[in-house]
Amino acid sequence: MGTKVNIMDMQVDLLTKETLKQEMQNFLENETVNVAHVISLDYMDAYDKNELVRESLAHADLVLPGEKAILTRHHVDVLETGGMAVDYHAELELLSLANENNRTIYLVLRSEKEAKMVYRFLSEYIDRDQIVGIYVADGEVAEESLINDINMKLPDIVLLSMESTEQEEWLENNRAKVNTKLCVVVGSVMPLLFRENVPVPKWLKKLHLGGVYRWLLVMPYSHSLRRRIFHRKMDDYNTKKKFRR
Repeated sequence: MGTKVNIMDMQVDLLTKETLKQEMQNFLENETVNVAHVISLDYMDAYDKNELVRESLAHADLVLPGEKAILTRHHVDVLETGGMAVDYHAELELLSLANENNRTIYLVLRSEKEAKMVYRFLSEYIDRDQIVGIYVADGEVAEESLINDINMKLPDIVLLSMESTEQEEWLENNRAKVNTKLCVVVGSVMPLLFRENVPVPKWLKKLHLGGVYRWLLVMPYSHSLRRRIFHRKMDDYNTKKKFRR
């Protein structure tokens, strides 16, 4: 079961976990490049201001909610209880599909720090041998060398994380050039993933301050705070929309 919900005129796919699993299986079995965007609250401003971002989402095969806050006005707790995929946790759990079928993954990430975190995180879901390549952009993407490396290693999945609009530009320029089956765009959920999965330094563990350390990191991204920010963004968006008419 699945449907689309309208969030600031952005069409977001709301699927049960089972339906999403079937969609991902279908993508990995066909011969075209499919694109799934996983979006967070931080994506909303870019969508509102940038035509390329809007076009990129319009051409995507799936646009999935990366955090619960953007579903605040759609009874997110009820949706989650009903087995819907409401944030990036549900979507990344599907990496178990890659593990079950020995699928390979190529990572395109924006920094060494991000690369280390994502590599460690993915190792909980898949065998490390299935990660066939890691490309760190560091603010500058050498498109030709990246495309050549992806096509040489033929990954089933490309996990793409770049700065806002850079990942959309990359897709616009290279979607037809890459030999992969599924490109998952996760740039906007990386801050959430990082803060929720950052390792606690050993010296803080010894002082029994690990819980406090994690709380300080996660607090700016707490669901209650993000939900309030979302309401403000919605109110601002609706006000601007009235003046556009």
